[in-house]
Amino acid sequence: MDLNLRRGLLLFSLWLLAACAPLPRNPAAEELAQMPTLSGVLAGQTVLAGELYMSGDVLVPAGSSLRLRPGTIVYVQPAEGTKIDPEYLSSATELLVRGTLRIEGTPRRPVHFIALAIPEEGEPAWAGITLVDSTGSRIEHARIEHAESALLLIGSSPEVRGNRLRYNRYGIIAQQGSSPLVADNVVEQGEAGIFCWLGSDPQLVGNRVAGHVEEGIFIDASSRPLLQGNQVTGNDLGLVLYERSLAGDLSGISGNREDLRLLNLEREARP
Repeated sequence: MDLNLRRGLLLFSLWLLAACAPLPRNPAAEELAQMPTLSGVLAGQTVLAGELYMSGDVLVPAGSSLRLRPGTIVYVQPAEGTKIDPEYLSSATELLVRGTLRIEGTPRRPVHFIALAIPEEGEPAWAGITLVDSTGSRIEHARIEHAESALLLIGSSPEVRGNRLRYNRYGIIAQQGSSPLVADNVVEQGEAGIFCWLGSDPQLVGNRVAGHVEEGIFIDASSRPLLQGNQVTGNDLGLVLYERSLAGDLSGISGNREDLRLLNLEREARP
């Protein structure tokens, strides 16, 4: 069977399983108060399951780990404020991992991150998940919505597989030497899909990137990702990159307002 057809069938099967899975409920304040709270610094080895209330920022420091078991639901409390703690990168609620993150969802029992309040006019409700110099991380079958960046990878190369990232400002950003495997994910209906910045070389394999108001995939001049078997469609710009050869297969980039835009570094540098 053709590789692209097999991957298309796999993505459809994942979507069908997710569609048939029970939807997370909308808990009342009294119910949230009874849930285990996810907040602050998680030192050591933390394993969590069930329904969790993320009442504020979470930091997994270097040398520590967080595992979220299949079917876990994390209800995220949006918050805005001025933070002076240098450990945190955003003023919004964030899950910041400097150690190891293992999200262990399955097609039938994904791990959900649910914002408890959605701002108007498409503004993000929370910062999302950020990995900084993280090692050994794996993010599988998560459902992440309404974040500034669903996954922000800084000097980190996790395996990111089978996730559904919707309604986020940015789906996945890989920067500062990140080389993750990003495979069989659905990234859709945000501002932009997947960004490769500052010498990052991810493997982008079998993903569906669709319905973004700006770029589906953006690759800066210093990054060299591998593209193979992706479906990039229904975006304003399908693929944006600087003029050069690119390893992989671009045949799945179609049905965008503009499928391919090539940028010229020398032309942009002129006064």
